[in-house]
Amino acid sequence: MKNYWLSEYSYSDNEEEPEDEKPEEPEDQEDPDDPEEKLNARQKMMYEQYEECVDEHGKFDQTAGPNGAHYAPAAKNPFVKEGLVCSNCVYFMGGQACEIVAGKIEPNAICKLWIIPGELIKK
Repeated sequence: MKNYWLSEYSYSDNEEEPEDEKPEEPEDQEDPDDPEEKLNARQKMMYEQYEECVDEHGKFDQTAGPNGAHYAPAAKNPFVKEGLVCSNCVYFMGGQACEIVAGKIEPNAICKLWIIPGELIKK
């Protein structure tokens, strides 16, 4: 005896089974408070590249060596008035932390890896 209920859901060899329908994910909405949203195309590319590098090789150190970020503490940062400080950088995590540079990071320090939205740079 044929089971008609199951026959509705069987497929021939040349007929494709329907894919499970997944609910559409909402498009990423821009967050005006997210500093990454304020970057230009070149900065966004740099941001992604540095993050990939850190994922693969670990954080940069603070030295001027080959794995260093050339970190300059606040007392030696000549660019404070221009807004070129760690606290304006997209990698700064608040407190004394950075996503890509190891060690304690002063908010008014600077390194060679900074990515700062243009609107935060004073001319």
